[in-house]
Amino acid sequence: MENKIILELKGITKYFGGLKANDDISLKIFEKEIVAIVGNNGAGKSTLIKIISGVIRPSSGEIYVDGEKAYIRDIDSAKKYGIETVYQDQSLIKKFDPAANLFLGREKCINNIFGKMFKWLDSRSMKKEVKNLLNKVGIQIENQNSPVNNLSGGQQRSIEVGRAVYWGGKIIILDEPFNNLGIEQQEKLTILIKKFRDQFNISVIIISHDLKSVFRLADRIIVLRRGEKMGEKISKHTRENEIVSLITGIDYND
Repeated sequence: MENKIILELKGITKYFGGLKANDDISLKIFEKEIVAIVGNNGAGKSTLIKIISGVIRPSSGEIYVDGEKAYIRDIDSAKKYGIETVYQDQSLIKKFDPAANLFLGREKCINNIFGKMFKWLDSRSMKKEVKNLLNKVGIQIENQNSPVNNLSGGQQRSIEVGRAVYWGGKIIILDEPFNNLGIEQQEKLTILIKKFRDQFNISVIIISHDLKSVFRLADRIIVLRRGEKMGEKISKHTRENEIVSLITGIDYND
């Protein structure tokens, strides 16, 4: 039995004036699948994820979520379809603690008349929610009151991914998640993303230039070049040289 298709793009094309950034791109993302979209600068990766996440609209083409046509007009409508994006420029406020970052803009108030009237924040409840969420994927933060600036890069990424999952994300887009992380932190983040996928039944799209990390993490690799989809490969059935050949258009032999 074939896995359920969570997200499908059909003929996505995007023009910026006379420049065609995406050219008739079609692809499918399956349930609990981790897919990497790779390509050189200018390949159309960023444009494509901005279309999926509602930042920009395509010039033509259709998007389907759970088999039904999706009308993604902006970021809020994308979120309603369960599409959440974690960009490479971290969105955490470094002087805030993990709970304040997880609930940023959607803070919980104490559940009584005075809490609702005076907007008293329920810090204890929010900290407990963060702890439970991260514990499910094996992340423990010793001091919940510590600013996230005191956490490792990998822990900060875990909070960003956790926030996307917590607020209903079933399709999580990670834009260059391994940037500025050391080898050890990259490996820990790889394990973490897989744990989030398994614990919360999410599908993940990653955009990355780091092919070694892509091969460790992704189930499938989709290659873009000059706005076109050049091919897709099952990670365990291909090699880095084959992906580089699709990215560059040059045949690299062993």
